[in-house]
Amino acid sequence: MKTKNILIGILSLLTFASYAQTVKKNITETKSAITEFLIETNNIEELKSFDWSMVAEMFQENDENQEITLGFSYVNKSEIDKTKVRVDNFEFKVTGKTSNLKNLTSKLRRTFEKLSELDGKNKN
Repeated sequence: MKTKNILIGILSLLTFASYAQTVKKNITETKSAITEFLIETNNIEELKSFDWSMVAEMFQENDENQEITLGFSYVNKSEIDKTKVRVDNFEFKVTGKTSNLKNLTSKLRRTFEKLSELDGKNKN
């Protein structure tokens, strides 16, 4: 009887020990996203002729509901103002969801075209 109890005890210990050593694997998938793109220039023409397809490629892996910001800044290094119209330093940002990227870039394009027109008036 004693050996039977010892065997049951050993089997119980082995069962509990093996159960306690079972490791549950929790795999956590992390996903990174690009949330902001900023560029600085001192040439308005660079902003007007910017490669917008590159921006679309940068955000293509984002979830369509991801909040993103596109920002551009212009630094006017000209210290002498001999013109009627002058575009001073500015920073412009638009924020929206990745699914609205075309709309966001369209707004920026129109803004840069208007700034380019102002800059063109300086040269006349």
